[in-house]
Amino acid sequence: MPKKFTLLIDESGDQGLDRVMTHEKPFGASSYLTMGAVLVPTSYMDDYRNRVFEMRKSLDVSTLHCTDMSHAQVSYFAREVSKLRVLSFGVISKKSTLGSYKAMIAGEDQAQDFYNKCAQYLFELVGHYIGLQRWTASEVAIVFEKKRGHDYARLYRYLKKIGEKPIDPRAAKLLNLFPNVIDAKTKEDEPLLAVADCIAYSLHRAFCSENNKLKLTEQRYLRELKPKFSKCERTGQIANHGIKFIKGPIAMGLKGSDLKFAQKFYEKSSEVAKD
Repeated sequence: MPKKFTLLIDESGDQGLDRVMTHEKPFGASSYLTMGAVLVPTSYMDDYRNRVFEMRKSLDVSTLHCTDMSHAQVSYFAREVSKLRVLSFGVISKKSTLGSYKAMIAGEDQAQDFYNKCAQYLFELVGHYIGLQRWTASEVAIVFEKKRGHDYARLYRYLKKIGEKPIDPRAAKLLNLFPNVIDAKTKEDEPLLAVADCIAYSLHRAFCSENNKLKLTEQRYLRELKPKFSKCERTGQIANHGIKFIKGPIAMGLKGSDLKFAQKFYEKSSEVAKD
């Protein structure tokens, strides 16, 4: 059966949990891992691929990979993505908040288990949305940006198992996406993965300040993309519907303007507030 929608997924940062960056030592594994996903009507895919190729020409780059692009280039890319008919989802994990979970997954598969756990939170958001739309899992194709050495069959088994025997009721939403096939492709094979990369990178840059001694974040990209995230139909709240702040902004240690920006995703519409 042809898929009506395609879910494209990429990440920003790495999944290593040892020797993580701090403000004092801005080198080592990234302090955050973020995941970005876009749900695209499959009938739009060819047109959007052509638009990605046009963006490459406009920016004079061979591939749209945000970490290799300048601030101006990413700003342009985010603005163009905001014009597409896509629905976005994201997960933000700060590694310093993992607590005892890091010890629980210790071992040679630790990095993969951490990645898979973040993917679980992402799929819970998407699964909740798909359930509200009354779609079936067979209508959605799933494509990850291929990571060298990652076991996607193991990821599939993990997500399916959690969905079938959920401890938290939110995990039951995973079954709205499974059973399904998880595909993994490079950006060369699926150019539209660049859009998911833009979502993930924007989330990472908006809140990660540990990669530089000046403690700088960059929120312009995410401001451009904010309207594209899934939200509660009743309240308009994006947090816990389109973006999952794992442990929450306070536990993540966000302060000042970064905290205020994160809190905007928890805001509800003025109509609901009056009720």
